[in-house]
Amino acid sequence: EVVMMADPLLSMLALAVLVAAADAFSTAPPPTSPLCSRGRRTALSSSLVNDGIFQTSPPLRIEGNSLKTWTLPAGVARRVQVSLRSPGRPIEASVELWQTPSYTPTKFTVECEDASENVVHAIVELPDGLPTTLAVYNTEGQEFPVDATVQAVHDGGAAPLAVASFSGQRPVYVEGNGAVKSFNFGPDVEEVEVLLTTSLRNMKAYIEILRGPNDDNEIVNVETDNASVHPFYTKIVCADGLNTLRIVNENTLEFPLEAYVRPFDDVGDGERPQFNYGGPYF
Repeated sequence: EVVMMADPLLSMLALAVLVAAADAFSTAPPPTSPLCSRGRRTALSSSLVNDGIFQTSPPLRIEGNSLKTWTLPAGVARRVQVSLRSPGRPIEASVELWQTPSYTPTKFTVECEDASENVVHAIVELPDGLPTTLAVYNTEGQEFPVDATVQAVHDGGAAPLAVASFSGQRPVYVEGNGAVKSFNFGPDVEEVEVLLTTSLRNMKAYIEILRGPNDDNEIVNVETDNASVHPFYTKIVCADGLNTLRIVNENTLEFPLEAYVRPFDDVGDGERPQFNYGGPYF
């Protein structure tokens, strides 16, 4: 009786081994990256920034080595959009948010080769209920003027606008001490949205978009005292062809940051978005 009972047990064990072996050699689909969802839309149909801001809010011309300021009374808005352009010339400018004469919660510098094509758009979060001043300083020479405009964003949201927009997407964790994360884009991607934030920590980061070795189309250096309250959002134009976006955490190891990167162009259902994190696009 013992032998007769053992035969069914051995048969069941053999069947289990065969099923496991079949599963091991089956071709399962690769896991979907949180940054590149194949066969689905990977970007918004509308931008967080107003691309027609220069028509709705006439810009101010800032000559080289000159400074312009915008006074923002308390309660005027929770955030503003800052946009810079030039008539086909390179720009090098510094944007700072002043809360008091000695306190600058957010500041960033931007450099680009041709600001008529690489128009700079960024959203700056304002301190709640406090008067502030936004300053734009053209650090280029006298022969390189810049057109700058600032417009309040009335979205009615209490949370940072860009953070709410990226809800549901997992960020890329960038350690401090010079850690680098890269994102590669195919020729079909024309613009890229970038959001940098932290968990109640200050932030010091470096963003650049590359078309080739030592070919920076745009460089942004950003610093905030608390990137959970003052996250940095920008939209960057990609040049024709392949592009690589690099994000460098220039803070110390104790201050990591979270990076959200999203191609702005829509990719239709069934198509393969030419966007890949950490390697050549495919």
